[in-house]
Order: sequence, then structure tokens, then C-alpha cells
Amino acid sequence: MKLLTAGCGISQNSFPHWPTWVKYPNITHRVQHINVGGPASGNEYVAHNVLKNIDGVDCAIIVWTHYAKTDLYIESQKIVDEIKTYNTRNFVLDDKGLVIDHAPAWWPSSVTGDNRIKGWLNENLYSDTYQLDKSLMHIASVQKALEHNNIEYHMFLGYDMPLDNAGKHGIDLSKFVTLESLYDDYYSSDWQKYSTTKEYGLVPVAGWHWEFYMKHIHGILDTKFQCRNIDLEKITAGVQSITEKCFEEGIS
Repeated sequence: MKLLTAGCGISQNSFPHWPTWVKYPNITHRVQHINVGGPASGNEYVAHNVLKNIDGVDCAIIVWTHYAKTDLYIESQKIVDEIKTYNTRNFVLDDKGLVIDHAPAWWPSSVTGDNRIKGWLNENLYSDTYQLDKSLMHIASVQKALEHNNIEYHMFLGYDMPLDNAGKHGIDLSKFVTLESLYDDYYSSDWQKYSTTKEYGLVPVAGWHWEFYMKHIHGILDTKFQCRNIDLEKITAGVQSITEKCFEEGIS
């Protein structure tokens, strides 16, 4: 059976320093797992690539990110090469959240504006109202597609998002496991004391990812997939050790 997970950098499988929550489904359950989570990616990226990878999926777990992020689909290799020269957000992604070198590709430009393209966009075209409405439309369209294809799904908010107009867009808020954002969950937890930087925004430490997984995800998977015979306490101890080691080395 197939699981699809998606989100921004909180949900990227390729994070180099410690396991994020999307590392654990294959460890705790017998599941074919596809992850669509990329560094700095926004809700347009998430929506497009959930739909692109929807075939044969039995269960989807999606973490929506901050609505202000801008994703751009780049078909020009010349522009991809230019992006790679920027100081920040100098990479492009494929449909699985992996960094690639060639067009066509997604540029998760996020909210930064310290380059020629995004500086102009932010100064001349950015609209907070439009960005929010667009994210709500993405959520609504993904919900409709998943329901049309009879796929069980569960959703989370990575960051706070105004949901006053959710009903107008046809969003079913009951499909959100919790409306507390992962951002608020992390910074209200004891785990945030292990953070050594906020330079790159929200970067939850290893211990938080495992706690989030056990609190919210493990039980969902129990209802759909066969559990593996593993020692959860051993993983808990290992994750604590990783968290403390990264903190001591100043890379958390």
C-alpha cells in the first residue's frame, strides 16, 4: 500500500543533519512511501506535486506551509543557471522535493527578495491577499482531488494561516488533525531550547520530529498499514542522542 506525504522544508526527506518526521513511516510500517517535501517550497509547489504523484495512493498526509511563499515553475535553463548564482534560495527542485540542476524545475523562492527576479516581483506584483486566497484554493483543490479519487487524507498547518474564508473556498477543516501550526507546536515545546539558529526560519530539531510523528502520524498509519516489529523506545533514545549531539556541535 502506498503513502504520500508532502510539505515544505519541515517535511523534506533530504535534510542532511537529522531525520525529519517523513523518515519514519518506512521504519515503523510496511509501506510504499512517496514524499513530496522540498526545502523552502510553498503551497503551489505542494498542491501541484501532490496531484502529480496521486496515482495509486492509499493515504496522504499533507503539511501546508506559509501562504506568503512564492513558487515559480522554470522552463528556461538560462534562468535556472542564474538562480544558482544567487546568495539564497539558489536551487531548484523536481516533483519529489529533490534539488536538481536542470530545467524544467520548480524554484522555491519563498519570501526572499534579494535577487533580480524576486526583488522585482515583490516590489511590483506581490499581494498578501492574493497569496492567501491562492493557498486556500490550493488546499480546496487538493481536498477535492483526493476525495474524488477515494484517498484517505489528513492535513496539518506548518505555519499559522488565516482560515476565516476556508468555508467559502470549500475547505473541510475537519480534515486537519489539529489547527495548531507546527511552528506554534515547536516553539511552545521544550525542544526549541536545542535550537542554535533561526537564520533559516523554522528548523525543528530531531527530537521534535520524532515526538510529532508519534503524537500525530504513527496512529494514522496504524489504521492503514502493517506495523513493523521495532523498538520504539530505542528510536526515542537514539533521537534524543542525535538532538543533544547536534546542539553541542552548534548545527541544530
